[in-house]
Amino acid sequence: MSEQRYHFRDILVAETPEPSPRALLHRELGQELVGLTEQALRLDAPDDKLHEYIAHIRQLRADLAQYGQRDYNGILQRLLAGEGSADDVTDLVDFEILTGKASAMSPPLELWLDGDRVRGRATFGLAFQGPPGRVHGGVLSLALDMLMAKTQDFVRQIGMTGTLNIRYLAGTPINTPVEFEARLVSLERRKLRCEGSVWVNGQQTVAAEGIWISAHGDYALKPEFAALADNL
Repeated sequence: MSEQRYHFRDILVAETPEPSPRALLHRELGQELVGLTEQALRLDAPDDKLHEYIAHIRQLRADLAQYGQRDYNGILQRLLAGEGSADDVTDLVDFEILTGKASAMSPPLELWLDGDRVRGRATFGLAFQGPPGRVHGGVLSLALDMLMAKTQDFVRQIGMTGTLNIRYLAGTPINTPVEFEARLVSLERRKLRCEGSVWVNGQQTVAAEGIWISAHGDYALKPEFAALADNL
């Protein structure tokens, strides 16, 4: 049985096919790096140990350098031609900032569709801190950008952020589960309007409005989400 092939338009935001053993290893490596970053922040170790850790990490980087990275341009070209493998999809999605399950710069932020809404959750550690004990506002803006982009999973076409307006209503604490929600507001030819919000323990901390611009052609609901038209 031949392996399934994927086109770029088949990829759902922050979602991949069933990960291969290789992809799972990358995810484990990424999360170990997340943990390492958290532990290294303001590490209260003696100088001799800091010198030792620096040497260890330099050696690890030298070891990794012999392998390089998979060719990102090749991955994109295969996906744009509809010839991408499942590993091509995970190589594209799993290393996204904030949402990538193999990214050292990701909590990760998990995103999924729930009826007519996009939902998300994450717990942001010290690496994402802005004001003491609070998630940096720019991190939340990025998270909302990625959350609201997933409203495009309801439609044909995919585009880019045109505008993103953010209102900060309260501080969002670190090391605390954070919930996200977004919904479609309207489709106007090549413009998709949506709203997003951030919640902690039932309190809304951030509100957002955004416009996405289709790269090619007008937005239209996918057939399986046609009922959403009643609310647009």
